[in-house]
Amino acid sequence: MKPELQVRMGCFHESDGWHSGVLSQLQISEALGETAESLSELLTCPFFKQLVRQEHKGRTPCFDLSSGMRANLAIAHALWRQARVSSEIAAQVVFRWPQIGVSVAAIIDFQHNQESPDPFRFFDEIADDALPMQVTDEYLDLVDERFLLWRRPEIEPVVTARNLYERSKRLSADPHDYVSRQEFLQQLAGLNRSVSYDRVWLGRVTGESFLSQPRENGKVHRLPSSVFEQATAAMSTLETNYRTKISINISLAARLMKRRALGLRVSIPGASQLR
Repeated sequence: MKPELQVRMGCFHESDGWHSGVLSQLQISEALGETAESLSELLTCPFFKQLVRQEHKGRTPCFDLSSGMRANLAIAHALWRQARVSSEIAAQVVFRWPQIGVSVAAIIDFQHNQESPDPFRFFDEIADDALPMQVTDEYLDLVDERFLLWRRPEIEPVVTARNLYERSKRLSADPHDYVSRQEFLQQLAGLNRSVSYDRVWLGRVTGESFLSQPRENGKVHRLPSSVFEQATAAMSTLETNYRTKISINISLAARLMKRRALGLRVSIPGASQLR
């Protein structure tokens, strides 16, 4: 990262812009590792343009983003850049399924009895490697370049975060508490265990549009985790038979955006070859 970029981001952190949610186009582009010019294709989509603050229309745009919408912006950016869908389709996905960003933000902006604790230490100075974490991370899968699937751990990530936070707090209060230390170590050891996923069928890409899966009686359509769970053939093919599948770690995308926004270092192996 260039020194002058770190300085600008440091000012961003000091002004608490991330937590206020009021971000300029330049701040957003730096947080996503883009130039303002290249990111304008995404930010000028009608869905994102409606988030421009009224007093900033006609000037350098300033966006008013909730915690969930900040995550959704990172998710749309990842869909656009990694899955190579159009910027318009990426924006349509997150605005028709805003709960995806809310779910991801519950971990990256975790709050529990403190203003802004970070139980997984995602935003420590030294935690700069772009590594996934099984028990918290959520994914979007683009199957056969048109079907979109949302995967998230069956055990609610916020429950895992709360348990880790509580055990860490007990151990800090009494470092000699053997039981608390053992429980904390067991919790840490399980953070990268294999997990089962809850799957939500979001819809499909067709042309320049995203056709969202209709919600029946307010409920989303969930895919079974195996072909033996009374699945219809149409549903099970998404899980078992496909030609191509692009899996995007949307939790990691949101974490990297926040780290850059806070002026923290980000290390992405092979990033220079991807751009």
